[in-house]
Amino acid sequence: MDRRIAPRLLLPITVVSVLLLATAVGAAWYIRGIQQSLAASLTENVVSVVAAQELEGHIREVDAALDRFLITGDRAHLEAIPRLQRETADALRTAEEWALTDQEQALMRRVRLGHDRLFGELSRAGRDGPADQLRGRIAQLAELPEREILEPAREYRRVNEEVLTETSRETARLADSLTVGLVVLGLCGAAGGLLGGWAVTTGIRRSIEQTDDRLRHTAARLEAVVPSPVAPPAEDAAEWVDKSVSAVLERLEQTERNALRAEQLAWVGQMAAGIAHEVRNPLAAIKIIVQTAADPLRRAPFGSRDLTVLEQEITRLEQIVSGFLDFARPPQPDKQRFDVRVLLEQTVDTIRARANLQRVTLEIDAPPEAVCVCADPNQLRQLVYNLLYNALDAQPKGGQVRVAVATPDPGSEVVLRIEDEGNGLPAGLGDRIFEPFVSTKAAGMGLGLSICRRIVESHGGTIQASGGTNGGTAFTVRLPQPVPNPQTAEAIADRSNEGW
Repeated sequence: MDRRIAPRLLLPITVVSVLLLATAVGAAWYIRGIQQSLAASLTENVVSVVAAQELEGHIREVDAALDRFLITGDRAHLEAIPRLQRETADALRTAEEWALTDQEQALMRRVRLGHDRLFGELSRAGRDGPADQLRGRIAQLAELPEREILEPAREYRRVNEEVLTETSRETARLADSLTVGLVVLGLCGAAGGLLGGWAVTTGIRRSIEQTDDRLRHTAARLEAVVPSPVAPPAEDAAEWVDKSVSAVLERLEQTERNALRAEQLAWVGQMAAGIAHEVRNPLAAIKIIVQTAADPLRRAPFGSRDLTVLEQEITRLEQIVSGFLDFARPPQPDKQRFDVRVLLEQTVDTIRARANLQRVTLEIDAPPEAVCVCADPNQLRQLVYNLLYNALDAQPKGGQVRVAVATPDPGSEVVLRIEDEGNGLPAGLGDRIFEPFVSTKAAGMGLGLSICRRIVESHGGTIQASGGTNGGTAFTVRLPQPVPNPQTAEAIADRSNEGW
């Protein structure tokens, strides 16, 4: 071949090859940029979806805690609110950092407003006020998490999931287009262009496949936790991830509902067991008396002693039923302004006979001036009765019960303290002594102190149990003291002289 022809032949081929190679390299860099952009978009949307899920999860926990408090009235359900507030704030900050579009930023502003309003209202509501007032305030917030936080959070997550799905589809379309283009380029080009195109194609496809594999691996892990009734798609890994995440969220919501239902049923079962346990003994005694009276072989007639036992057991059943009714449906307090010293003296006098039989000394320590409270006299008398009877039960072989009332900060609160010299509270029991069906007595129902706490809290006060000075138990009740009113001083003096 003529050496002059060879360059002429090689020159176009070389030019074409160089052009094809340059085209391939340029296309590779362009596609690499697109792939990096898609990867960045994928990372952004995955982080946004995860942050939105965490935000929804924490808000649902807050909503569930509020619902459990409204159902049970137990303030222990509100103790997790500060922790959930911190976790929600962290998730919200992450979501706000990754909210780049105007729509996402607008949704995050709605979530931020709802978040600040929810926890601001909870902070202003407090957890130490009257139970009814606290429950009313929280009931007003019941719909706020769903309407002002969860709805825009779900919309934020949906927007990012749509972008995530579109990104995956764009990645798949890009991979298909790239494969066809590079194959054509390789067939029409020189060996160098073909080799370069193959190398570029292989590298990019490997990156895309790794991204796709990670998505499928994530979806498979979610599928292992919550199996989906729909078969996994063959191509769209992002759609698979979306369906798997939705299934997990539905399972979590169902689990939360089941847990709440189980807690309610356990409470009902516990109450039913307590009623059955307390009613069984009186019924057994009545049954024995009736069977004995119906026995034709019995020689002794049905006497007054049997009637007395029947009356005692029936009275005991009435007391048990009344105790459960007081616990289940506490009456609203009929508050009046009166001198609590007179109520204490009258209540102590009614049980002094029993205290004398047990060789228990009753001592009242009260200031000479009137100690006024605004409370329901009957409920406050029931409170003192329960605490005094517990003090007597704790000292079956004699001892001392000291009842003290004082106003350490006049115009602020009245402090009532009842202390015995019994064996004291068991170690580690603490405030659990005020929970329903918790008792240190073998024959106790465990409702007396729970009713006492309800009475105190309905009056805006607090009650605490602690160790006594001489090793017994001391119950301290703190009630708000009404503002002095000179116009009612005469009426209070008349009640103090006449009694209730």
